Amino acid sequence: MHKYKEAILYIIFIIIGFAYSIMTIRPAIIKVIDIEKGIREKSVQVADLERKRETLKAAEMEKNTFSDQVKNIYKSEASGADAESSFTVVFDDVINMAKYNGIKIYSIEYVYNPPEDEFIKSAADKINVCSLNMQIIADYSDLESFLKELYKYPYLININKIELTPYPKNKKILMSILQLKLYSFK
Repeated sequence: MHKYKEAILYIIFIIIGFAYSIMTIRPAIIKVIDIEKGIREKSVQVADLERKRETLKAAEMEKNTFSDQVKNIYKSEASGADAESSFTVVFDDVINMAKYNGIKIYSIEYVYNPPEDEFIKSAADKINVCSLNMQIIADYSDLESFLKELYKYPYLININKIELTPYPKNKKILMSILQLKLYSFK
């Protein structure tokens, strides 16, 4: 019996030790679980905030893109200039952009204040319009860089028509007809 008393005593100490361990560890486990729940909630909040930030960033980019697309109409420094002289700076810029990008200009036709233009119909007394019909020779990459330069130009230039025809002897070279509309204030 004495032999069993010791075994029973050891079992009781083990049970008491186990119960004590559970009582002291349980609050720590509950604390860890609460921290994990807090982390999950914060992760969801962070994901929501990231989504909102991306939405705001996209809206800002769209706003900037739109504001970049709004261009001014050129105003000649010589006030009261005729239609032809009001475009001299813009003509020079377009021709220099073409030369800079390796484009050969075959011919240029100028039509001042075409009657079918909407600006002329509505504000002929305030705005000059020049329809610029260019026949150019360029390869694909030069034409691409020229069109990008026209897009970046700070003043309004509309590209109305582009006709691309590959040169019969060398398909990498394009013979193109480019119709631009330039605008300036009177």
